[in-house]
Amino acid sequence: MNRFIMLYSKVWIKGSVLSLVSFIVSWLILEGVSGMLLRLKENASKSSAQFTAKENKSSETKNTLVLIKNDALGILRLAPGPYNVSYVVKQTDSLDNAHTLPEKTVSITYHIDSLSRRITPFDSSRAVGKYALFLGCSFTYGESVADSSTLPYFFGKDTGYRPYNYGVSGYSPSHMLALQQSVNMRNEVAEKNGIAIYTYIEDHLARVAPSTKWIYNSKGYWPNVNPNTVTVEGTYAEKHPILLELIQGMYKSNIVNLFNVNFPRRYSTEQYERFVAIVKKSEELYRKQFGNDNFYVVIFPAYPMPAELRQLFEQAHLNVIDYSALFSWKATYDGMHPDGDAYRRVAEKLAHDLPLAFPQSGSTM
Repeated sequence: MNRFIMLYSKVWIKGSVLSLVSFIVSWLILEGVSGMLLRLKENASKSSAQFTAKENKSSETKNTLVLIKNDALGILRLAPGPYNVSYVVKQTDSLDNAHTLPEKTVSITYHIDSLSRRITPFDSSRAVGKYALFLGCSFTYGESVADSSTLPYFFGKDTGYRPYNYGVSGYSPSHMLALQQSVNMRNEVAEKNGIAIYTYIEDHLARVAPSTKWIYNSKGYWPNVNPNTVTVEGTYAEKHPILLELIQGMYKSNIVNLFNVNFPRRYSTEQYERFVAIVKKSEELYRKQFGNDNFYVVIFPAYPMPAELRQLFEQAHLNVIDYSALFSWKATYDGMHPDGDAYRRVAEKLAHDLPLAFPQSGSTM
């Protein structure tokens, strides 16, 4: 009996070792094949790209963004000054897309004021004595468009409200909350009355979760929101060092990168509730600083909000303006963000829809 047990154990151990070796060999082969496919994919992407960014050698502007860090909140803001980015755009004949025309270079300059806000040109002679705060990500900031082609610019032009652009590329509602915790915007705005607009896009859900991709790309330098107090406390890297190590290790895999693995794949009710709680807290901080309820959530065109999330926004009595089905837009030179015409059309619609006497909290437009 003992001999049988020993024989069985040896067979089991031998089988386990062979299985483990087979798994490791198969994994290594898959990693190698995935690495080759990734390189082919990257080369194809480079050859088919419609634009490439290049440095501008002008001494008057900076080519590399200079960032101001706030380690206590995990946020980055641009240092004051002008920044220049040039795009080399491939052109094709409108009558024959196969015929390539000479490349053209388009340069965009961003101007940042002493308070780390993007400068928005404004005709003071048309001012009505009210402010318009714009909060959000690159869609608020106006990535790849000129200072005079952003959403805040067109809204100020259409309404006479002086626009203040607090948008930062890559921001989420968590960043917006962190910014409001650290900055008393009331002290940075001259006008006594006005409105605040937070621009929603679908990817903000991934940024609030936060998704593994955003944590990996940011190296954990991301606002950590305490779910109990809905306040930002330090960075993700500081609060979740083990998870950060696991995420960084995961993205060393060619297989993971080839299949663009990202978690969460779907959002739970709890994550939707956390998202709304963060936006609601931002509204409360705005109300505390400015003394009014004129805080609006604008859903940007082509980014419909999930029905469950929309319902939670309504239950939280947040003012939601839904432009998700307003129109489809063309991308600007970077291929990812709306062009100036899209921002102009959203601003015109917003200026038309917002009543002169602001509605009570909880209305939906």
